Amino acid sequence: MTFTDSILHSVYGLPPPTIGTRKGQMQVLAVGISRSGTDSLREALHILGVNHTHHGFDTILPPSSLEAIYKLLQKKYTTATKTGATKKLTAEDFDTVLLNSVGVSDLFAAEFAPELIEAYPNAKVILNVRRDLDGWQSSVQNTMGYFDKNPLDWDWCKSWFNAELFWIRQTMSRTMMPRFFRGSFESNGKWVYEQHVAMVRGLDIPEDQFLEWSVEDGWEPLCKFLGKATPTIEFPNGNPPKAWAERIAKTMEIHHKRAVKNMLLFTAFACVVAAVAVGAFSARHVGR
Repeated sequence: MTFTDSILHSVYGLPPPTIGTRKGQMQVLAVGISRSGTDSLREALHILGVNHTHHGFDTILPPSSLEAIYKLLQKKYTTATKTGATKKLTAEDFDTVLLNSVGVSDLFAAEFAPELIEAYPNAKVILNVRRDLDGWQSSVQNTMGYFDKNPLDWDWCKSWFNAELFWIRQTMSRTMMPRFFRGSFESNGKWVYEQHVAMVRGLDIPEDQFLEWSVEDGWEPLCKFLGKATPTIEFPNGNPPKAWAERIAKTMEIHHKRAVKNMLLFTAFACVVAAVAVGAFSARHVGR
């Protein structure tokens, strides 16, 4: 941990998102990018008994794991001082976030796809794809696009007065999104998507452990791949952009209210300190 990271933890530190020991082996790594049926797949895996599958909502609702994810990102994108070699991420590292999960999906899984596959070699790998690339881009822009920018606005000011808001900005807007999308989703989203799909296809994954799949494929190939009986219910189809926005907005509202309260308390405290300082200064000079 760098000196800067130590300072950030001292000021904005969150409790560890997971504690204890892993109770079940990692079973499924769904490494497709966000808005590629990740929530529908998460729900399908739950129905098939793969529960709990870590999803983007576990990252933001609540954002308790964001500091731990930031540390993983720092380890991935920094190099060892002496050897110059990239620091290897292990299952122990990932279990700081995934300890209570037997599956993982969404942007976290996509961001760390090669590392997760190496860390959990016995897990099945699903490359969940979206065939309509324009539709995918629009869907991300209307949801995850919220984290694609880090403007110096009122929300930016509030992020310094609430730990959860700070880590949402620090991990998502300042680190994960720009790193994964090479600076900007708006500019690079489509080619990064295509490159990611090609990268995963090119990994050395045993044939019986790899499935490329889309929501349109439904239950049959998924159940065959996982060795599960095919459910008689319809395949889940959840998390449209509007529902995503409503869930995020509800959580963000809570953090924004806390941030404003902290800002007011800080301002009041600063005013009291300033008044005392001015009074002491005036008294010293009047008494001369």
